[in-house]
Amino acid sequence: MKKLLSIVVLGAVVLAACGGGGTPAATVDGTDITVGDVESLIATDGSTITKEQFAQFLAFSIQWVVIGDSAEADYGIVITDEQAAEEADRIYEEVGAEGQSREDFLSTRGVTEAFLLSIARQGLIDVEVREILREDVTAPSTEEIETARGDAAVALTNVCASHILVATEQEANDIVTRLDGGEDFGALAVELSTDTGSGANDGALGCTTPDTYVEPFAEAVMAAPVGEVYDQVIQTEFGFHLILVTDREEPVEADLPSEDEIVEGLQDEQILAELEDWFLTSVAAADVTVDEQFGTWQPNPPLVVPPSDPQVVPPSDGATTTSIAG
Repeated sequence: MKKLLSIVVLGAVVLAACGGGGTPAATVDGTDITVGDVESLIATDGSTITKEQFAQFLAFSIQWVVIGDSAEADYGIVITDEQAAEEADRIYEEVGAEGQSREDFLSTRGVTEAFLLSIARQGLIDVEVREILREDVTAPSTEEIETARGDAAVALTNVCASHILVATEQEANDIVTRLDGGEDFGALAVELSTDTGSGANDGALGCTTPDTYVEPFAEAVMAAPVGEVYDQVIQTEFGFHLILVTDREEPVEADLPSEDEIVEGLQDEQILAELEDWFLTSVAAADVTVDEQFGTWQPNPPLVVPPSDPQVVPPSDGATTTSIAG
C-alpha cells in the first residue's frame, strides 16, 4: 500500500476498477484482452508489475490473438487445449533443469502456467504453418547452392590475424610507408593502434572465424595472404585497418555440409522469410486498439509502447492492486 501511495503522490493516474480483471486493456478485431488476461501471464510473487512489463506482456497477448485468428482463417489451423498442454509438458521436460519443479521452472522465468500454455500453442502453430509453406517451397538455384557452400566454408575457417587501427586513411598510409621501410608490424601496433587492447599485444586479435568481424574486415582476412601485411587499407565503422594474417585453416571437404543439407538450409530460410512476412502482414491487417492508459500499439515491429507516466492498473480480483510503474 505504501508503494501504491508513493506512486499516487508522484503524480500517477489511478484508474477506476471498472470490473477488475475484466477491464479491457486492448481489443484485437473485436476480441478483448483484459487486464486480468495479461496479469495471468506474469509471476509477480506479490510484487508490483511495472508499466514496461505490462506493456511487454500485453504485446505478446495481442500477437497471440492475431496469430491464432490468422492461422485458422488462412490455413485452417486450430490448436486444441489438449495439444497445447502436451506441448507445454514437452517444453518443461526439455528445457527445465534436472530435478527442477514445474513451479520453479516458471517462477525463475517470471511467468505462469498460462504463459507456458500460450507459448506452447504458438509453437505448434509455427510448426504447422511452416509445414504448409514447405509444400510450395522452390528449389534453390545452382548459384545459390554454390554461394551457400562458400559461406559455409568461410564460417568453418579459423583465422589468426593482427591489425593496426587508426582514425584516418592518411595515418594508415603513413604506417604503410614505415612498414615498407622495414619497421616491425607489432612494434607499430603497440605505438600507434587506437585499438589499445590488441595494440598492446602487437596487434594480435587471436584466432577465430571470420564472421566474428564486421563484413569488410571479414572479407579482408579471407583474402589476405598468410604471413604478409595485406596490401589494402580496410575501412570499417571503427576506422582504417592494416591487417596481417598469421595463419588461416580452411575446412576440408568432409567438414562442409552436403548438397542436400545446403538445399534444406536454403529452403528453411525461404520458409522463415515467408513465415515472417505472413506474420507481419497479419499484424498490419489486424484492427488493434490499446487503451492509452496501458500504452500505444506499434505494428512494426509489433509492440506496445508503455505510457510515459506511472500508472496503476485496475485491480484484477477486487482485492489486489497491480501497479504499472516505471
